[in-house]
Amino acid sequence: MLESISEPSQNLLQGASERQILLDTARELYRAHGIQGISTPFLEKQRGRLYHRLLAAGLYQPALLRELGLSEEYAAWKASFRTYRGVAKPRWSWETAVTKAKELLETHGDLPTVEWCRKNGLTPMVNAVFKAGKTWDDLRREVGARPASTFHESRNGVRWRSRPEASLSNFLYARGIEHQRGERYPESYCKQFGRQWGQFDLHFRAATGEYIDVEVWGDELNNLAGGRYKRTRADKEKWHENNPNFLGIPYKDCLSDAKLTEILGPYIGVIEPFKFDQPRDRIVETSHWSDADDLLKTCREFAADMPDGIFPSESWLRKRGKHKNRPGEPYNTLAVRVNQWLGGTRNVRKLLGQGEASTTEWSEEKALKAWQDFEQKHGLTPSQCKGKNRRTELSPEIYAEASRIYRAVVDYGVLDTARCGKSARKTTWTREATIMAYHEFTERHGRTPSQCMSKMRRATLPKDVTDEATRIYNAAQRLNLLRELRDLAPHIENGDERL
Repeated sequence: MLESISEPSQNLLQGASERQILLDTARELYRAHGIQGISTPFLEKQRGRLYHRLLAAGLYQPALLRELGLSEEYAAWKASFRTYRGVAKPRWSWETAVTKAKELLETHGDLPTVEWCRKNGLTPMVNAVFKAGKTWDDLRREVGARPASTFHESRNGVRWRSRPEASLSNFLYARGIEHQRGERYPESYCKQFGRQWGQFDLHFRAATGEYIDVEVWGDELNNLAGGRYKRTRADKEKWHENNPNFLGIPYKDCLSDAKLTEILGPYIGVIEPFKFDQPRDRIVETSHWSDADDLLKTCREFAADMPDGIFPSESWLRKRGKHKNRPGEPYNTLAVRVNQWLGGTRNVRKLLGQGEASTTEWSEEKALKAWQDFEQKHGLTPSQCKGKNRRTELSPEIYAEASRIYRAVVDYGVLDTARCGKSARKTTWTREATIMAYHEFTERHGRTPSQCMSKMRRATLPKDVTDEATRIYNAAQRLNLLRELRDLAPHIENGDERL
């Protein structure tokens, strides 16, 4: 007959049984959740007061890890993760960044830019690269991505494989159209046409909410490819023949806002650009934003090498007109790109902060004609616009135009001719000059200078009109001509005004 087990022995057996149950439970958590299942925050959230029972059994975390043989694995996991508000988050290292970069490369066909990663919740990855003393180009090389210099970046921070793709992206970005870089074709495409792989160029969301699959077609006559591209395009068009959401765009059409507006109109409607990140964006076609960024740097460097520091005119670049005999080579390609991408040399000067520098090829006749046109349009001569008071009243554009015309007139020595033989600043108020000025003013404005002197008139009439009236009135008063002049224009003084 077996002897009965004493009470202390029973307690020991129960303690051993409880300990084993707790260890088995911990192993199940590890199998189900990985090493994170053995972390203190995770154990504390389990039912049945599991964490407190582990402590009561002497299985505090180091002891628990030793029993389970997981001490080294837990230490490695702890080094790569941090706990924030009870949630374990990865602690990024260079190795972690490389792993994630490979995933991005596989998904997007290229490693996105730093800006894209920051905007899409991958700031820790970016920080890990730079904390490791590496650069983004180091990361690109590590994962086998092509050098960044072979890509064209658009305003949304994505690098595209061609300039037309970047132009299309900028066009969509400026109009708030959601779009993304194209992913790889399905495996069935590769099998059907014997291709290793294929990739869309871009996808954008149409007004219907559906995504449109885009291919930017290259030059069909590309003889350097031995006809391969022509076959590739034919295969892709055959693959998409039953896809209503497929759109192929010739690459040249991506370089024109007008063409893209026409092509994309059925999908997104006609939308004027409204997203402008840089001051120059409003005067450069959206499809040329990326081009303008690079070309403007070239123009700034070019201007710095000029004697006056001003970007030259188109005729100078092309060696035409008065510059045909200038020394040095012509810069025809630069002139073409400036016209195509930056809207001409005048726009370039505005973008470089040289807007007051004229790009007009002046002559004596052109200067006089410009003076007359300006005065007719604005009611002031260019010289009248150069006063200190005028500068604060006029827009910068009008003031700059007046300055250019005034400078041209002075350079050609025709200032007096432009002023019709008299100075706008100095007038000798003789009896004859005053009577003539009085009648000319009355004829132009339909009221006499006297009628422009009241407080009410000064509040409603342009300042240049009331200033001219004051000068004539004061001269007439000094010469005792007021009564005589009023008698000569009784119908006006009695209120018979044409205006």
